[in-house]
Amino acid sequence: SWSGKSIAEIANITGKSPVEVVVEIERNGGAQIINFGMNEEDMKLFMRLDFVATASDGGAMVPDTLTSPHPRSYGTFARKISFFANQEKVIPLEQAIRSCTGLPADILGVKDRGYLKLGHKADVVVFDPAQVRDPSTMDDPHHYAEGFSAVIVNGVPEILDGAMTLERSGVA
Repeated sequence: SWSGKSIAEIANITGKSPVEVVVEIERNGGAQIINFGMNEEDMKLFMRLDFVATASDGGAMVPDTLTSPHPRSYGTFARKISFFANQEKVIPLEQAIRSCTGLPADILGVKDRGYLKLGHKADVVVFDPAQVRDPSTMDDPHHYAEGFSAVIVNGVPEILDGAMTLERSGVA
């Protein structure tokens, strides 16, 4: 019943102090939080640097009614393309794509991913940049990114014609 509420809201509802709320949460298994420590102007500044890769600390999510994750759990990469590259023109589309593909593979030393090359794993995303969007919000976070017509992982379609196939070809 506390999901999506701030510590202050929970304290107000329960009549407990914020410290008491935190202690109760921790004693009952802890919780995930959404932190508002990032500044959008700083993000715009840093993402212009050619060595900054796109990443998220959000988890892979399945929509539910019990959790209130940060919307970037669903739309980090879509937001980079739609908002920062297309709408705000902070970086060119090509740089946004590289920061989500080849650059992180290079940084992590993953030799067979991140590029469309012979001998690499067949990971491919097909999308219309003008249609890509991240519909998740803080108040309504459980929405998959839109505008991706196909996602192929290890040569197997995971999304085809915009719909999930229920294949699970990814490996750790």
